[in-house]
Amino acid sequence: MERNDLRNAVTSQFYRSLAESGVEITAIPQAQLQALVTALADGLLAGLDALEEEEAQFSRGVQPASRQQTPLQEEEELLWSGKPYLTIGVRYELTSQRLRIIRGLLGRTYQEIELVRVRDTAVSQRMGERALNIGDITIYSNDPSDPEIVLHNVKNPMEVREMIRKATLAEKERRNLTYREEM
Repeated sequence: MERNDLRNAVTSQFYRSLAESGVEITAIPQAQLQALVTALADGLLAGLDALEEEEAQFSRGVQPASRQQTPLQEEEELLWSGKPYLTIGVRYELTSQRLRIIRGLLGRTYQEIELVRVRDTAVSQRMGERALNIGDITIYSNDPSDPEIVLHNVKNPMEVREMIRKATLAEKERRNLTYREEM
């Protein structure tokens, strides 16, 4: 889809949503409202372009300037980054120390779990998902605020699950943590 087509789709959806809400904007002249909506659509498209560029940089192993590591994070490295299949505004990142879920297009919400808290993982795939090689990865942890996290529609879920498992074991070993089964 061309950029102008996307802009037109965002603009028409804005006006459609405005009409459905019943809100009438009469204080702003029509030409200024159109300019405002076009600017909003351009800003949204620029944000999407920035997300795609950031994703491309991560896939090449390059960290953007906004994500340069501080001295405290020097040991942490990005192991995997991915987006849920057919989803906009969500990205998963696996580093050597934690798993992040980043949500949002314009605003951002970060959810993290330290790998030393991960207890177990599970993968589930329905029949259609198996055909597309996508699935959900459930992560069980000792984190009291979020004991169960689900990564939805992950491409190559078995490979990603194995990456999480290996990174978890490596981080626990690095911190000299031992595994003890509670009865």
